[in-house]
Amino acid sequence: MNKTTKKSGGILGGLVILLIGIGLLWYNEGRTVATQSTINEAKKNYTDVSSTKIDKKYEGKLVATKGKIDLSEANSLTDSIFGINVKAAKLVRTVEIYQWEESCTTDDNDKKNCTYEKVWKDSLIDSSEFETSGHDNPTSVQYESETSIADNVKLGAFYLPEELINSLSTNKKKNNNNLTEEYKNTIEGITISGNYLTNVKDNNPEIGNIRISFNYLDEETVSVMAVQNGDTFEAFTSKKGKDVYKIMKGNYTGAQILEKMTKTNRTWKWILRIVGILLIISAFNSMFSFITNLANKIPILGNIVSGATGLISAVLGFSLSLIIIAVAWFRFRPLLSIILLVIVIGLVVFLKVYQNKNSKEK
Repeated sequence: MNKTTKKSGGILGGLVILLIGIGLLWYNEGRTVATQSTINEAKKNYTDVSSTKIDKKYEGKLVATKGKIDLSEANSLTDSIFGINVKAAKLVRTVEIYQWEESCTTDDNDKKNCTYEKVWKDSLIDSSEFETSGHDNPTSVQYESETSIADNVKLGAFYLPEELINSLSTNKKKNNNNLTEEYKNTIEGITISGNYLTNVKDNNPEIGNIRISFNYLDEETVSVMAVQNGDTFEAFTSKKGKDVYKIMKGNYTGAQILEKMTKTNRTWKWILRIVGILLIISAFNSMFSFITNLANKIPILGNIVSGATGLISAVLGFSLSLIIIAVAWFRFRPLLSIILLVIVIGLVVFLKVYQNKNSKEK
């Protein structure tokens, strides 16, 4: 199966990318403001409390507490298929499949070049869309990944909700010794190899083979910010409709938890902003690609036109991005919006001067 794919995607592809970029920027600015407003609301309403006892005066209120996960009342967890057993808050079975993975690049002549590598992945890779045939992956797997959560896991006097436990990453891995003790080779074709259960033979994996690992969450110091609800916790919903329902590893006060949430919000704001801006610039590049393709028939002219369209795409894309950001933030931070609009006007003037200069040179 050989496909010929243009690098840019043309005008139609550019319009699709443009809409995605605009939507992402608009969503991101609204998300950022709503999240930070929620954090600010939580700052005014939370109270640091001890996890060792339940104080009824904080019932229904936002609290922050910390302590070590207590498994004394928790049930042991047993894998439903392989019988692996552990006293833990959370047990995760991860199934990886040996598959082909495609990596493609496009050269200056719009020719797509793809390479294929065999890798272990914990999700199926769809090979039906691969550029080159002969690299077929399985479409299903016999065993799937699974997560089990224990009942009656405590944090001091409080019982931790399943949702909070599930959001924590595991901290320990079942090793060869554990697996040898607990897995009795009861499933045909599945044996122990290192820290995995696998159907690989002679340490020589083939496409479609699987390997299975087991990780779990043991006793660990954690910090929680949520609404006190009897002897457990529930989410705090802000006026913006967003929740504060947080658990994290480590020993933190409420102020430290909220500061980490603020930093995370700020990081995602810039990641999504940059992605949105790059998408919009790419969209303009795509829509101007037909001009570049025509000019490429004359080598010298092609380089000049390619550089010019690249610059114009960058200026237009960046300008449109700033307009979207300014409009999205105008309601919440008018001063920032005015500054961004001034920058946009400056970019538009620069583009106009650049075009006039090129016209005179011609």
